[in-house]
Amino acid sequence: MSEGKLLVRDSRSGREYEIPIKKNSVAAVDFKQIRSPEVDQTRDDKGSISLKVYDPGLANTAIIESDLLSIDAEKGTLLFRGYSIDQLWGSSFEDVLHLMVWETLPSTSQRKSLQRELSTAMSDIPSEVIKVIYAFPKSAPPFPMIVAGLSAYVANKPQEIPAMAGGNIYHGNLQRVNEAIIRVIAAWAVVIGLSTCHRRGSKFVPASPNQTFYENLFTMMGHVNEITGNLERKKLQCFQRFGALSIDHGMANSTFAMLVTSSTLADPLSALISALAAAYGPLHFGAPESAYRVMSQLGKPENVPSLIEEVKRGERRLFGYGHRSYRTDDPRIRPIQILLDELGAASNPLLAVAREIDRIASNDEYFKSRGLHANADLYGVFFYIAMSVAPHVNAGIMSR
Repeated sequence: MSEGKLLVRDSRSGREYEIPIKKNSVAAVDFKQIRSPEVDQTRDDKGSISLKVYDPGLANTAIIESDLLSIDAEKGTLLFRGYSIDQLWGSSFEDVLHLMVWETLPSTSQRKSLQRELSTAMSDIPSEVIKVIYAFPKSAPPFPMIVAGLSAYVANKPQEIPAMAGGNIYHGNLQRVNEAIIRVIAAWAVVIGLSTCHRRGSKFVPASPNQTFYENLFTMMGHVNEITGNLERKKLQCFQRFGALSIDHGMANSTFAMLVTSSTLADPLSALISALAAAYGPLHFGAPESAYRVMSQLGKPENVPSLIEEVKRGERRLFGYGHRSYRTDDPRIRPIQILLDELGAASNPLLAVAREIDRIASNDEYFKSRGLHANADLYGVFFYIAMSVAPHVNAGIMSR
């Protein structure tokens, strides 16, 4: 039963309250009716008479209603609009995007139309975007290049900035919203491609109208066979399947940052920039890179026990372990391991270090008693490396 009433008795005043339960949740605003006795002048919160709900880190707070994602933390199951990972395993980016935004998997004609819209938008690259990214030293981290490139996109079309256009221009205008979605995704792909090529010193090849989104992304990144110049189909197919694992994962920091920025009626690209800034920390999209650096320092599996002991003593953080949404195995790990086998990732000696971390921690009472298990970051970094993407580039690509 998800509907009902929460009965609350305030021991300070003796008063009782009924708080409605809807969809297995209560509204924080309903607790405002519970007020502190005004005669108490010794309390520390003199400026707050109404009861507040204190939840640091949004550990148990829902801020929006969404049918996009369903996670069962105890069973370790994950559904995207009712579809399991297995069902979306071979879906194209266009399929996944249509499911996320327009709530259904597309028909053949809808998929082709979406593909054309994306490739057309990716072909429209303002010269300022290229200049901004290529102004960075080639040795610069990719993330600042990506953010700067997206900012140049924003500046190139001031008429798309609500504050400069006189106020709200997106809410209630579905056509403009749909156009903005395409532009944001295209801009992200272009700046990923430009920054990757600039850092490598390779030639940037623009998107083609005859290619899918992922094919164009690979082309723009220069992610092709060095001899033939053709796309490597095996890697492309693996990347497409990996993309199905990265659709959405609840109210992450980056998602929250994007929603907060969007709530001010800012333009969608600026909201994406906010999300990227929040994502770059080592506790979010930066986690795979941080985990890989730790494994690089360990060097070999024999050194893992000392790391585990340091973690248990509170001296170090174990990146790639534990997830706020799961109390059991992360359902994305098994599919990632399948992809690693297909890509021959076992040739990377540090994968043995990751497996040893997982083996020891999963059998240690310290982690078991806390419901901590390996998450996708522990193994996901090896997927990108097998795809010839350096660890410090992962965060930018993960933001897709």
